[in-house]
Amino acid sequence: MTTKNISTANNNDDDGLESVLGDDDEFQEAALFVQNNLSLFSRDDLLYLYARFKQVTVGDVNIPRPGYFSFEAKTKWDAWNSLKSISKFQASKEYIQRVTDIKQKNNIENQKSTKTGPSVSRLLVQNDEQMPDDDEKTIYDFCQDGNEERVEQMLKRNFDVNKPDDMQLTLLHWAADRGNESMMRLVVKYGAKLNVRDEDGQTPLFYGIK
Repeated sequence: MTTKNISTANNNDDDGLESVLGDDDEFQEAALFVQNNLSLFSRDDLLYLYARFKQVTVGDVNIPRPGYFSFEAKTKWDAWNSLKSISKFQASKEYIQRVTDIKQKNNIENQKSTKTGPSVSRLLVQNDEQMPDDDEKTIYDFCQDGNEERVEQMLKRNFDVNKPDDMQLTLLHWAADRGNESMMRLVVKYGAKLNVRDEDGQTPLFYGIK
C-alpha cells in the first residue's frame, strides 16, 4: 500500500515556499518541518494541516467544489471549507500546535528546518521491488499501472469488480490510491461499490486523499 500524497502547500514549488509563508517565522518553520518529515504524519494529520495551510496562505476557500469523481480534490476542498471564517492567526496557531504535538510524540526537540527532503506538494514513494512481467500481472497490478485496456479486458471476462486482493483492497481502492480518475470511472461503470471497505474499514474515498 502506498503512502498517500496529501499536498500541504498545494502546487507551490519548494523555492517559492518561504515567500508563500510570509514573515511568520514559527509558521514557516512548522511548514518546513512537515515538508522534511512527512513520514511522521498520518493521513488525518496531513489533511488537517493542508486545510490550515490553505487558510493561512489563501484565506477562505475561493474555488468551486470539485466534481463527484475528484475524490482527492473534493476531500481537501471540504477540509479547507470547514475552516471558513476562521482567522489566519487561528489557523496558523492550530497548524503550529499540531506540528508541535507530532514533534513531542516522536521525541523531537525544536530544530531549524532546511529546504531538503520531499516536496511540500508531494511525497514520492520509492518502490524497489522488481516489477512482474505482463503475463505474471494480476488485474490489480494493471489497475495500479493505469492499464485501462487490460483491466477492462479482465472485467469483461466477468471478474468480480468488488473482489479484494490479498491486501483486502478492491480495484476502486487502488484506482483512488493512484489518483486515476479515468480508472475510477471505468471500474464504477462495471459496478464497483463506492462504500466498499478494506480491512481497516476505509473506503476508496479515504484512499483518494493525497
